[in-house]
Amino acid sequence: MQPNHAKSGIKINLATTISAVLALTLSGLCAAEAAGPVAPPLVTPAWVAAHLHTPGMVIVEVYDFDKQKPAYAKEHIPGAVFTGFLSDHWRIPMNGLPFVLPPEATIAKVIEGVGISNDSRVILVPGGAVKGDFPATTRIYWTLRMEGMNNVSIMNGGDHAWLANPKDVVATGDLAPAVGKFTPHYDAGLLATRSMVQADLNTHKFQLVDARPAKQYDGKVKPGVDKKAGTIPGALNLPFSVVLTADHEGIMDRAGVEGAMKKAGIATGKPTYTFCNTGHLASLDWFALREIAHVPDVKLYSGSMSEWTRDASLPVVDGKSAF
Repeated sequence: MQPNHAKSGIKINLATTISAVLALTLSGLCAAEAAGPVAPPLVTPAWVAAHLHTPGMVIVEVYDFDKQKPAYAKEHIPGAVFTGFLSDHWRIPMNGLPFVLPPEATIAKVIEGVGISNDSRVILVPGGAVKGDFPATTRIYWTLRMEGMNNVSIMNGGDHAWLANPKDVVATGDLAPAVGKFTPHYDAGLLATRSMVQADLNTHKFQLVDARPAKQYDGKVKPGVDKKAGTIPGALNLPFSVVLTADHEGIMDRAGVEGAMKKAGIATGKPTYTFCNTGHLASLDWFALREIAHVPDVKLYSGSMSEWTRDASLPVVDGKSAF
């Protein structure tokens, strides 16, 4: 009789295992559904036009300062709200550094202030009919991703592309956003710290990418926020402007980004830290490498050279840019 009991036990165990697997699978599916879809990093103006009145969509036009609001009020995408990258405090001075990511409670208020909630579908638009600031938009994109907002995209080409098409509807006036309700879910996996970068000088597990103009990388120009001219030893130079379209309103496609990476000597398959002076321009390289070229594990060193050069013991060298 013992063999029969053994067979019975096996049946029970298998049934239990199958039930558990099904329960975990269903639980995972429900969790994924609750979290919502992960949006593509880029959308076109035509996509935005087709989804303009989608419930839950928040379109945010990104300018530098609130003094540029008259330009937004003159003409903007219908339903879009205004944000000033600097004046709305997407970055703040803290711990002796000029521009850093605010604490969670602070940045949550900034995010809510433009009408974003956790379940929003967010479209970021580089503002301005003549020339927008794509790096400011990628920095806000990175900030939202850092705080757990996955359902966010950038409209490639910005307002410039929208206003250039006579078929696109244009709105005027100032639209006050409804205050959102946002709870941050911090993702440390997108951030590099000074200690992480310093450790990598010995391990070389990550490649360092300097997003600044060649003259800053080469040590010929010292920005005011830095204590020394030059770059971090071993860093490669991918000036932010080389992955932008000719009008600086959009970003190139994957082939264009990878072509610029090849010229810079950047590997497509190696984890990467991007940096600049304050984590602004570096967000554009972060976006280009991570979201366009799909380089694995790209982190933004937001303290960048303004933090690195404050420690006299950390090495700084003159680069030799390929650009």
